[in-house]
Amino acid sequence: MNKKYLTLKSTLNNAMEAYKVNKLKEAENFFMLILEKNPNHLESIFYLGMIALKNREFDKAKSFSQKAIKINPTFAEAYHNLGQSLKELGENKKAIDSYKKAIKIKPNLLASYNNLGNIFKENGENKKAVVYFLNAIKINPKAFEAYNNLGIAYKLLKDYRRAIECFENAIKINTKFYMAYYNLGKMYKELQKYEDAIKYLKIANTKRAKAEVLESIYLSSNLKDYLNTLKDFSLVDGLNLRIATIASYVSKKENIKNDYPFCRNPLDYILVKNIKKEIKESAAFSINLSKVLESSNFIWQPVSKSTNGGYHTCGNLFNTQNLEINKLEEVIKKQVKEYKKQHNRSEDFFISKWPEKSDIEAWHVKLLKKGFQTSHIHPSGWLSGCFYLKIPSDLKQDEGAIKFTLSGYDYPLDKKLPFYTYTPKVFDLVLFPSSLFHETIPFNSKQERHVIAFDIMPK
Repeated sequence: MNKKYLTLKSTLNNAMEAYKVNKLKEAENFFMLILEKNPNHLESIFYLGMIALKNREFDKAKSFSQKAIKINPTFAEAYHNLGQSLKELGENKKAIDSYKKAIKIKPNLLASYNNLGNIFKENGENKKAVVYFLNAIKINPKAFEAYNNLGIAYKLLKDYRRAIECFENAIKINTKFYMAYYNLGKMYKELQKYEDAIKYLKIANTKRAKAEVLESIYLSSNLKDYLNTLKDFSLVDGLNLRIATIASYVSKKENIKNDYPFCRNPLDYILVKNIKKEIKESAAFSINLSKVLESSNFIWQPVSKSTNGGYHTCGNLFNTQNLEINKLEEVIKKQVKEYKKQHNRSEDFFISKWPEKSDIEAWHVKLLKKGFQTSHIHPSGWLSGCFYLKIPSDLKQDEGAIKFTLSGYDYPLDKKLPFYTYTPKVFDLVLFPSSLFHETIPFNSKQERHVIAFDIMPK
């Protein structure tokens, strides 16, 4: 038997064994060894793309998937992986085309149907999403994730009966699929059926579900149980941002001490700084950055986001290899370090337990006349921020301002609660805890308002 073949086979076996146990760097090294001898080894190229996807190296994943397709134009799974890469890079239209090609080649590729449904759901095209999720279920009637996604689409279409059926089906198929419990509990919470909501949210037992259990208890007018539950959560989970949000709200509304340790008074942590002097040749930087952003893949007021009357990019903007974008990321990271240093005496976990390792994710929001962002928080973040690239010059009063409040979601509105409103200027950088509600006040100018928003996220 050919010695070269044995060497290739042995290396490939080692690569696959490492990949199966998630030793991705070791697997990558073995696959690269194979490519040194055989640059067009299809299996190695495909799995290097898979590894890049797992490592969130989406440009690299895109490149490997395209190379695999060039070698074998009928490789359905490579088209699927390319779709995933394109989706994460914010190229949704191209991602849709890639998934459709995968399905055309391999009509039973369930994952592509599911991912297409998710893209259409994100775009607010829920009827189209339903069709793709139903196709996924037709391929595999036990596809619990597809049932869960179908339930979300029906919920967005306000078809609550079918949504409940879908979530229940997902649970029947996989009793440990906690996302379905969460979605069922969340739906009951929105319908103000708090007893049912608490039941399913407790089973889900995720960080967000715990927070919504607490919210449901408070919204059911049970302050005593709320305080006892908050005390329990404070002892075992002091880093839950959504719990921090409801705790700050109830503390001020009920005039009681806030014992939740994450960020007791989030309004105290807002920083506004103009960073124009931090950027060399700022005028050219602004022009070039605007040109780069014009070519971004925008979604008109995506359902999963807070943007209304405007466009929102998808994917992580800082995954883009561009001089201006990379420079902005560098400047932001420097300002974040200074921000943390400024508050280093704080005993709040927001500062004292600052994550040792973090990622930064960014997106671009372009608001048009009467555009705004609804009140929201970033529960997966730690520190959030906005960089203002373009602000209308003819704003009146608080038009286009960012407003920070303690209330949002389905919390009872109380105008007596403290808030902070700031009308930004071009090159302003605003930093604040991710647990703090913020929104944009609508404006009547015909000029556009451009913001790059970002989160510092614990790894």
